[in-house]
Amino acid sequence: MKNFSGKTVYITGGASGIGLGTGRRLAAMGAHIVVLDFNPTDAAHAALEHARCSPAQHIARYQVDMADRAAVLAAVARAANEAGAPDIVINCAGIGVTGEFASMRFEDFDRVIQVNLYGSRHLCEAVLPLMRARGHGNIVLVASMAGITPVYGYTDYGTSKYAVLGFAECLRYELKPLGIEVQICCPGEVETPMVAAERLIIHPATRALKDAGGSIGIDQAVRELIDGMARGKAIFVLGGKARLTFWLRRLVPPSLWYWITDQIVRKAMKTKKAI
Repeated sequence: MKNFSGKTVYITGGASGIGLGTGRRLAAMGAHIVVLDFNPTDAAHAALEHARCSPAQHIARYQVDMADRAAVLAAVARAANEAGAPDIVINCAGIGVTGEFASMRFEDFDRVIQVNLYGSRHLCEAVLPLMRARGHGNIVLVASMAGITPVYGYTDYGTSKYAVLGFAECLRYELKPLGIEVQICCPGEVETPMVAAERLIIHPATRALKDAGGSIGIDQAVRELIDGMARGKAIFVLGGKARLTFWLRRLVPPSLWYWITDQIVRKAMKTKKAI
């Protein structure tokens, strides 16, 4: 997938953050953009229309809660009827509630799982018949480095993203023989509105572990995401330090990995107590 011109791209979470940035760049490359978002704002829609290189390109938006299976199925069916079936689907929608498990409400934990994991599942269920009918398609599920490396205070988000990674890897085997590619994108920390809000309440141990993986801006994340798609990579990580962490996690023996990260957490906890 190296030429995006004329392709119809569905992007969940496409009204902000990485989703909006990716939509704008793909629109500038000639793609038709369909946004599926909990809050598909007028500003985001205008930004996408402004980014397109031709007025003939379709820019559409649909309000949907990714945790609601019936709503996802209905929104995708409507989008396919009005804007065309998708060639590419990018699932950027995701939420997180940072905090220690002992003080986390069940409702918050459950909501994260419903949106991040079940939202991925609902989306794939909705688009699969459309792609099978055409004999081709490309699904990009955005997981996270938090689905590869455990992080203090991420029991909800990390659990959901580990699950998304496992779901995507299994699904890839099933769909590849049908001509449908499944790709997994694992960003490190990206400067999105969600991350900005998290910084106001983040635990020092969470911050220390995340610092090891580095942080990148949305523009870099978007460039690397589209590059990973174009190269057809089964799994790709966004950010240089995050890629290094990805490989260390795989190559370093688990006992050594946990010893190193335990030291990082212990030091951060001491710093918090001193404050």
